[in-house]
Amino acid sequence: MPFNTRIASFLLLFAIIISATTAFLSNGATNKSSSSSLIQQHSRSKQQLEEEEVPQHELKKRMHNFRTLSQLRGSNPHLLTKVLSQTIPPLTSQSHKGSSGRIGILGGSEKYTGAPYYAAMSALRTGADLATVFCAQEACVAIKSYSPELMVNGVYSAYKMQSLEESVREEEKRRMVTSVVDSLGGLHVLVIGPGLGRNPAVLDATALIIEKARDEGVSMILDADALYLLSLEKYHYLLCGKTHDKEKEQTSPRGVCVLTPNVVEYKRLLDNVAKGSEELFQKSLLPGVILVRKGHHDVIESFEGNGYNQKESSTIMTCEEKGGLKRSGGIGDILSGCIGTFVAWNRILQNKEVEHDVLLSCWMATCLTKRATKVAFEKRRRSMTAPDVLEEIGDVVDEIAASTIIEEDV
Repeated sequence: MPFNTRIASFLLLFAIIISATTAFLSNGATNKSSSSSLIQQHSRSKQQLEEEEVPQHELKKRMHNFRTLSQLRGSNPHLLTKVLSQTIPPLTSQSHKGSSGRIGILGGSEKYTGAPYYAAMSALRTGADLATVFCAQEACVAIKSYSPELMVNGVYSAYKMQSLEESVREEEKRRMVTSVVDSLGGLHVLVIGPGLGRNPAVLDATALIIEKARDEGVSMILDADALYLLSLEKYHYLLCGKTHDKEKEQTSPRGVCVLTPNVVEYKRLLDNVAKGSEELFQKSLLPGVILVRKGHHDVIESFEGNGYNQKESSTIMTCEEKGGLKRSGGIGDILSGCIGTFVAWNRILQNKEVEHDVLLSCWMATCLTKRATKVAFEKRRRSMTAPDVLEEIGDVVDEIAASTIIEEDV
């Protein structure tokens, strides 16, 4: 056989061997991949079955151990569904205006008009249907001009609240209290503090509104100047359960009261209410109070008990979601509005006698707000401002809660 022919035959044989080997290996890899997929599916099914079989208290413990939204999204589908069902009411064709939350914002003074706007718009961007701002008459036009989405109600005159005549101030305080209290029946939650200011007469009226809201079982979010109010000795009874004359103690509130202090505000509360003692401060709180301590990692803590100095236990969740590096003014107001919507949703689920978890709701709100600041910062960097964060909240909520929107086929 000629040499060239032998070389050609050898190359052909070699090509056939390589082709057969490749096919064999590819088939083996495919089978291995299929086997691996089946194993993973079996593992997931087994894990889900185990989740469904765990006791309720253990399931709640697992939900309270989440630290970030990524952990929640990557958890067992059954557990994710459980979290969403206890924090967000479904949006269906049966929903109507107001069924996803009616939020009130008590704040806004002649000097501060942006804060109540951010809180109210954050509530709407998170998913609430309606938001009403109760503010000074002098702030009405400015806040109304920011957005047609907001209902704005001027409930007092800043000019009259500063009057030198006590009778004028007292009359204006009564008008403010009556205007807000008469609206409580139409609200799921009242956010108090953004842009409120520190006028003594306004603070007096606000304290009475807090009392009335608590008596009527309206849940509240207390932020900013409302936290300053609580730090003043004459208003400690609102936090610790004692009346003005200290002859009797307040009964437990039916609604929850969420406090959202930053580091400075929390220290002021500790120093003024409990002489700097965190243990004494926590023991002093009325049941139904939830602390959302804002910081690098937000700490959410609820307390149980039956009155002053009767704290029995506490439950803690931590939000370790990464936020944006820019600390723009207004982000705290955005958080208070987001928490307001989640607490309103908690009340809606409660009214429907559906299982709910207000601590988990507050954790969701803090994580979603931080996530929104991160997304906004990645787009705007140093130029990021509060309105940029508002623009991201809706997408961030939908990213985690898309399954709660039930679009039925007609």
